[in-house]
Amino acid sequence: MKKLAIKNFKCFEDTEVEFKNLTILAGANGAGKSTVIQVLLLLKQSYDIHSVSLDNMKYLYLNDYYCELGTVGEVLYAGFEDDTMSFSFYNDDNATRELLCKGQTKGNKLNIIKSIPNEIERSMKTTTSFLYNFDFISADRFGPKNYHHADGNFSEMKVGKFGEYTSIILNKEINNGTFVEALNNTLSFIFGNIEIEPKSIDEANIFMYKIRNTKDTNLGFKTPVNMPYGVSYVLPIIVSCLSRLHKKEVLDETDTIIIEEPESHLHHEVELNSNIGTILIENPEAHLHPSAQSRLGIFLSEMANAGLKIILETHSDHIINGIRIAIKKKTIDNNNVLFNFFEQGEKLGQNTIREINIDKNGNLSEWPKGFFDQYENDLMDLM
Repeated sequence: MKKLAIKNFKCFEDTEVEFKNLTILAGANGAGKSTVIQVLLLLKQSYDIHSVSLDNMKYLYLNDYYCELGTVGEVLYAGFEDDTMSFSFYNDDNATRELLCKGQTKGNKLNIIKSIPNEIERSMKTTTSFLYNFDFISADRFGPKNYHHADGNFSEMKVGKFGEYTSIILNKEINNGTFVEALNNTLSFIFGNIEIEPKSIDEANIFMYKIRNTKDTNLGFKTPVNMPYGVSYVLPIIVSCLSRLHKKEVLDETDTIIIEEPESHLHHEVELNSNIGTILIENPEAHLHPSAQSRLGIFLSEMANAGLKIILETHSDHIINGIRIAIKKKTIDNNNVLFNFFEQGEKLGQNTIREINIDKNGNLSEWPKGFFDQYENDLMDLM
C-alpha cells in the first residue's frame, strides 16, 4: 500500500496519508494518528470476518477483535455534508480501490454500497494485499506472564493484538536455530545480555518462555515476572518481525539476502519476498529505557530494509533518533522512510498530515513546531 485516502471518517473530512517501507505516525494526542490506524484495522477485521475478496464484501464491522469503534454515528465525521464514508487504497503499480460506505446512525456496521477497483486493480488485486499477512501489536499488549494458553484463534505468524500468541510462535520456532539465534542477538543488542528459552507443556496446551539476563551460565533462566518488564513488553514486536523473515512459505518470487551491515547485530541469511508482511505497532517504546528505544528504532529499520512493511505510531524521540542513525549508517535507505506528522487544528476539519522526508545523513527536511521539540523547549525554559 502506497497511499490511503479517507473521507468523512472521525476527525477527517478528506485527507490522504502516504506509506513507505518504514512509516512513522507522529504528532500530538488527538491529531488523527489513531484514526488512520483504525481504518486499517477496520478493514482487516472485516476481511477476516467475511473471508471473501473485497469484491464480495458487504459490510465493514466496527466492533470486533482488532478495534471497537462503537456506532456509525460515532465514527461519521461530525461536519459531514454527505453521510457517505469512503476509503481509497493505492499501490505502487497504480492499482486503486475505493470503498463507499453508509450505515444506520445507531448501527454497528457500515454497508459497503460500492467497491470500485480501477482496471489494474481489477486484474491484479494488489491494493489490499497487506491484509493477507498482517500483524497489529497494540499499546495494550500483555506484560510479563508466566504462561499462555493456546486457543482456536491462533494464526501462524501473528503474535496477536496483545502479544498473546508470542509464546506459541517461540515454541513453534524452537528447532529453528537461525531464528533463536537472531532473537537472542536482537534482545542482547537492545538490552544487553538477554537470552530467551521457549518451553511448553504440550499435554496442557500451555506455552511459555523463560529469561536469563546475564552471561553467567551458572545462573538459570527465570520466569518473565522475575525479569525486566520491558523485555516481555517488546518481545512480541521482535518475534513478529523475525518470524516473518524466517517463514518457509513464500508468496511471491523469493530472493535470499544476508543482513550483515557493519553496524548491525544480525548476521544471518533470511528468505524474502515482495509480500513478506505488514506490521502495525502502537507505542513500541513503552516501558523501555531511552537507550533501548533508540536501538529498537535501529532494529525496526533493519527489518523494514529486509522487506517488511512497518507502520509505527510513536511519541518517542529516541525511536526517531534510532531510525535516523540507521539511515546515516546505511542500515536502511532514506528513500524508504517517511515521517507523517499529524497536526491538530483549532476547529473541526483543520487537522493536517505533513510529510517529513529525511536525507541520507539522517537530517529531516523540516522540524515543525510540536515535532519532538519538547526537550529543547524545556531546556529554554530552564535557562
